Amino acid sequence: MPGSNRPSFPSAVYDGVFQASPASDPVIDTSTRADDTSSQSSTGTKRAHSPANDIKSTPPKLGPNGLKNAVDPPHGKAIRDSLSQKDEMPTKMNEVSIDDMFKIYIPGDDPSPEAQSEFVSVALESDVAEDSGNGTADTRNDGKSANATKSKPKAVSWVEWRCMIEICKISDSVVGAAQSVGPKPSEPLFKTYDTSNWPTQAGIKPKEKRKRDEEATEPEDPEEGKRRTKPDGGVYAVNSRTEQFVAISDATLEKKSRISDADKKVRAGFVGHCSWADLVVPIEVKVDRSRAAFTFADKRDHFLLNTDNGTKGLGQILEYVGQVFTHQHRTHVYALYVFRHQARILYFDRSGCILSEPFQYATGTDTPLHRFFWRLAHMSNEQRGYDRTAVLASEDEVKQMVEYAQDPPTDYIGEQIYYALSWDSENGAPRSTQWPAYKVTMANRTLLIARPMASAKSLHGRCTRGYIAYDLKERTVSFLKDFWRPDSERIPAEHEVYKRLAAHKVSNIATCEDSENVSDLHGQWQVTKTHGAVDHNFHLPYGHYRLRLREVCRPLIDFKEFRELAALLYDAMIAHEEAWCRAAILHRDISINNILILEEGKGKEVTRRGILNDWDLCKYKEQMGEGTAPRRPNLTGTWYFRSALSLQFPYKPYRISDDIESFVHVYHYCIYRFHITDAVDGLAATINTTYGNAEQQNVDGVTIGGRRKLVDMESSRPPMRVGADYPTLEDCLVALHEVYNCHYKAMNVTSYERLYRPTRGKKRNMRPVPEINEDNTKPMDTHTKLKDVFALYGGRAKDELGNPSIVWEEDELQKTEDLFEHTSLAERKNGQLSSAIHEDFEDEERQAERPVKRLKVGSMSATLPSILESHHEEQ
Repeated sequence: MPGSNRPSFPSAVYDGVFQASPASDPVIDTSTRADDTSSQSSTGTKRAHSPANDIKSTPPKLGPNGLKNAVDPPHGKAIRDSLSQKDEMPTKMNEVSIDDMFKIYIPGDDPSPEAQSEFVSVALESDVAEDSGNGTADTRNDGKSANATKSKPKAVSWVEWRCMIEICKISDSVVGAAQSVGPKPSEPLFKTYDTSNWPTQAGIKPKEKRKRDEEATEPEDPEEGKRRTKPDGGVYAVNSRTEQFVAISDATLEKKSRISDADKKVRAGFVGHCSWADLVVPIEVKVDRSRAAFTFADKRDHFLLNTDNGTKGLGQILEYVGQVFTHQHRTHVYALYVFRHQARILYFDRSGCILSEPFQYATGTDTPLHRFFWRLAHMSNEQRGYDRTAVLASEDEVKQMVEYAQDPPTDYIGEQIYYALSWDSENGAPRSTQWPAYKVTMANRTLLIARPMASAKSLHGRCTRGYIAYDLKERTVSFLKDFWRPDSERIPAEHEVYKRLAAHKVSNIATCEDSENVSDLHGQWQVTKTHGAVDHNFHLPYGHYRLRLREVCRPLIDFKEFRELAALLYDAMIAHEEAWCRAAILHRDISINNILILEEGKGKEVTRRGILNDWDLCKYKEQMGEGTAPRRPNLTGTWYFRSALSLQFPYKPYRISDDIESFVHVYHYCIYRFHITDAVDGLAATINTTYGNAEQQNVDGVTIGGRRKLVDMESSRPPMRVGADYPTLEDCLVALHEVYNCHYKAMNVTSYERLYRPTRGKKRNMRPVPEINEDNTKPMDTHTKLKDVFALYGGRAKDELGNPSIVWEEDELQKTEDLFEHTSLAERKNGQLSSAIHEDFEDEERQAERPVKRLKVGSMSATLPSILESHHEEQ
């Protein structure tokens, strides 16, 4: 139990070596939760919304869009709404009995009677509010029964933190019994903390020289010590990191907290800071039934509380689990969801979530909660959900990576190393406790990774994360792609695709160095458990997989101006054409995220070319039989950049012309985002209508979109105008229009509607379907015409003297600031990844290469979803 006499532990950010100054703790106060905007404290004070969760590093120099791919987990209402609704997570959840939960998902033995004799039970007050019986609201925000009369109100005295403290006591008693009775745990013990009212663990304060009695200065970072998103409590391993970054001593509680002396006495020894990098099991407590995510009544139609508040509550716990997955290397995560004297145990992996039926935990010492803590105490770290192949790095290993960053092969690589390590170059230490560096063993190599360059926030599916990886032995860097892939022979592993591309000498692709199916302690592939129980349409497990690429590339949005953008798309089209014509591989996910900039050299000697990346959704030509409609319509690729036909007619077999059209949408999208157009005043509406989901329809479970895209493809002029001051760019848009418009004019769209569009109430005979064959007569049936336009306006096409055939005026070679900046339009994902879904765990910080005039862009501040990407496969 933490107390006032606790010794001072060193920081263990990297194996316990960097010192954190203990002299300036944040003030601890309140009995409210900063992240719960809908709940109220016992005093009726509304809880404030919390800011982002982490300290941002400041690398010495950043290029254009240098941190657009950086990772800072989103938080609050937007992320919760996305996780609980757009991420389809409710469809990936299922309820099981207590017996099945322990039998299948919580390994270990139950405690003996001797051990149980040392457990404590709790005596929580009985529920005095009348139970409606259906899991809906039975209390008002003022804490009174909804059914109480005005003359005889029935007060409810439940308080979240008091429930949390009782759970802490149960946990402590179980851990104590595990030590004294046996069998003794083989892994570190754990402690459960109430973290609901204390500032989230922030960064490390810089070292400074001061006199013995002089107070330490406050950290310079403005985010230091702010209240952030956090759960009511959590289970943490007992080690030097948690002693330093989680536990709050009794002395600090007494000195800094503004709560009453009586409450301090109750909470002493159990309070701590939330640390996402160390949290083992998040715990969420609710005392208002109407705000719980799940139903807890004896009679219930469904385990989810199907109300607006219930959906918000679900998003809250999903956000917490997502934070744990993002900050750590986990195969699965346990969570506890508590409602007064009842609780549910949750098990998350990359296929979905299993939750137990509700149970009472205040009825003795043999409850499922006591059993859970007992088994957790005796689990190995791997059974607790930790990836055994990732271990904390040492100080010397981290400093070796820092030394490499001081003279990197490119400026971009140096920037990314500093950011990954959250490195403060002035003080020679990391500025954040929340992104410790790890050593990952892969293919007989030891790689150092830290904060991911990009991380998909989706809780299920591929859940791709990308890292800059430093090879400790070879002293080189590469790009490590870590994700979960379906265990299916029909879906080739991405390294097999790269092998086939390399064998056919395809240009402008990354070089695959290594790959592996990540194995557990017994040499078995790490795979999900929940797939069969949560999704009746997708019975395949997902397996943990890593791929290492030699090249570390910039995202496409770092293009300098629109001439270079055309050249980069030309390079990517070369790769796409050769992959199809030589290797018989169709990419099927052309997007702004999958076209990269390979930068070589430094200073004035830099060369840049386009790379087509991320082949994990591709198909081989031999798999694309004639008349084969998609098994799961409209779930392939990135929605924003899909062809108009594939969105409007989801049963249409996906073909090469669909991929080729996506290159047009990438160019148009970049113009909307980085150039003033005639759509600037209504930019948000234009983007959401053209690329987003503003006009989506659902017909018999199939999503239909792309109506605005189809109109643009068939229109007599380009969809946007850039003005008379930019004649070359205007000419480029006209040239692109001539290609795609002629293509659509040559088609009979009515026949597509008849053959490939779902009809309400009419059951469809899925296979085979008649196919409108591509006969290589339409402009986008082959690469040539569109590729020629990009070559011409990208400076790749030369005249007789070797000069570019098209010359852009100097005034035209510019790019505005990001017009999506500070709006939810912004796509902040690193280009080296795809197959994620919705928004990503990234920083909102932006750096520009040169100052630009900030523009007021009409109504573009309207809220909009970010680029949506599919993580599904056709099976």
